[in-house]
Amino acid sequence: MRRLVVAGLLVRLAPGCYAAAAVLAAASPWLLHRLRARAFALYSGRSTCLTGWSSVATWQLPTVGPAPARVTAIRPNDAGHKVRNGAYGDIRIAAIPPGQARRVRGIGVMSPAWAVADAARSGPILPALVAADAAASAGQDLEAAVRAMSGWPGVARARWVAEYADPRAESPLETLGRFTCLQFDLPSPVPNAWVGEGEPEYRVDALWPWHGVVFEADGAVKYDDRPDAARIVARQGEREWRLRRLGLEVVRFGWDLAWRDRDELAARFAAVLRDNARRDRPVRWWKHVPGVGAVEPEPADWPPLGRAGVVLPAGWDG
Repeated sequence: MRRLVVAGLLVRLAPGCYAAAAVLAAASPWLLHRLRARAFALYSGRSTCLTGWSSVATWQLPTVGPAPARVTAIRPNDAGHKVRNGAYGDIRIAAIPPGQARRVRGIGVMSPAWAVADAARSGPILPALVAADAAASAGQDLEAAVRAMSGWPGVARARWVAEYADPRAESPLETLGRFTCLQFDLPSPVPNAWVGEGEPEYRVDALWPWHGVVFEADGAVKYDDRPDAARIVARQGEREWRLRRLGLEVVRFGWDLAWRDRDELAARFAAVLRDNARRDRPVRWWKHVPGVGAVEPEPADWPPLGRAGVVLPAGWDG
């Protein structure tokens, strides 16, 4: 093993834990963090569980923004081992509630709900909300994890993320669009609503029913390096024409705008909502396709015009 390290074929990630140098060289920052986290967990023993962003990465929940520089883990206060903070990662001692510690491929990992809540306590809110949406979609009980952290520093941030996580979001870009509305106190859209003339025809990324406005989050992966890109664009154009025939205004945005220039994205949302004044009755929409677990909302269930006065936690941007 030492000879392979000297030859540059292996890299030691922790004592007794190695990875192929070629794999590490090609790895994204988040994959690299996941590999380092796994090595740290193996090195630290069975009583140690990855937590925070290290656990988020291990569960392969969606991640945006830069990967953390340090691996973080937790160990129960009755484990009988000293805290080990050093070159490979940090371990803190805490009471671990029953059911929150898991084992995944031979290493200890805190549950996805705990991981998201712990990440939200100390890191930027928006990346935590992206991961929280995915965890909520998988049925994770975020509020239970937050309750177990009562009194911990930064728990108000985790509580905010748990409150505003939405299991209906299906991509980080959709979450960024919804967060823009929260950040700038714009009306809250309905994620992934079905619309149509008399019956569900198209599912839109988000809908403002009272304004008849749709937002569509366009990730570049939809078009990049695909032989059928032209057909996708043509189908998208036809779909948008149909949406406009239904009386819906469509706002499209991509990653650069939602991640790097939310001020501009919020201004665009606000302008389109202003141009499409509140209607006497909202657009008809469906939560699901009728006949497949469908629940069509009654008027009382239609979302309000907005969540006026939404306050982001202090230091929400990191």
